[in-house]
Amino acid sequence: MKPILPLCLAVLMTATPALAWERATQGSYVTWTFQGHEIVSYSVTEPAFDEDPEVLNVSLSDPQSGSVIVMIEADLGVGDCLRKLGSAMGNTRTNVTLVANLNATTLNGVTLDACSTH
Repeated sequence: MKPILPLCLAVLMTATPALAWERATQGSYVTWTFQGHEIVSYSVTEPAFDEDPEVLNVSLSDPQSGSVIVMIEADLGVGDCLRKLGSAMGNTRTNVTLVANLNATTLNGVTLDACSTH
């Protein structure tokens, strides 16, 4: 595994005081909550080696708050998260919640735990 971002959490953020999306930590879990209209793009980066996990990439932007890219390793795959992100994208009435487990029993200790819309 490349040591570029061993936790693969938040990578890029403009110099703004606060973003429209929310990031909360509770114990060993980090939760990102945002609205569908904040999603600029999303993708999955396939691993370079068989033992490496997929990485879910979600780019968010808010006109007043700037941009952020959230990257979360997904040792068990992303499941139907891409479908959920696709249906939420551009929708002002849909909220998305991504949860990362920072103490997972995986090689790197971080993995996507949940992806939900409401």
